[in-house]
Amino acid sequence: MLTFLFRCLLFCFGLVLVVDAGLPMRMHQLHVDRHTSSTSNDTRSSGRSDTSYTLHFVGGALSSCDVGYATYTTLKDGDSVEVKATKLFKRCVQIERDGETFEYSKYWRLFQLVGGALLILSAVGLLGRDDDDDRSGFSIRPSW
Repeated sequence: MLTFLFRCLLFCFGLVLVVDAGLPMRMHQLHVDRHTSSTSNDTRSSGRSDTSYTLHFVGGALSSCDVGYATYTTLKDGDSVEVKATKLFKRCVQIERDGETFEYSKYWRLFQLVGGALLILSAVGLLGRDDDDDRSGFSIRPSW
């Protein structure tokens, strides 16, 4: 019973990923409200740190986007921007100001479709554990 529920969840989440990638994007006319950055230190890998940059917006349904350093420093508070985002997950795909593109996620749709397809294949049983040998891993096998 628990396996059935898990497979239903995998199927539903995979379907939502595929549908979100297939829906047309929303266009938002927004104003940059503020900038925030956060740094996380990873002590396991020679003390390297990772900084993430976020732009916060006002004037629409989208509240913030994670951006690269170039976009973070170029756009100023109060700038009017046009943001393309997905409908379901509100993932920022493109940020433009006066026709100039500052941020663009190129392969987001491909990764989302592949991820959704893998979840759906796992849910219906085409992608499952290979229990025939002692190695752990996954294999694609027909269910007939």
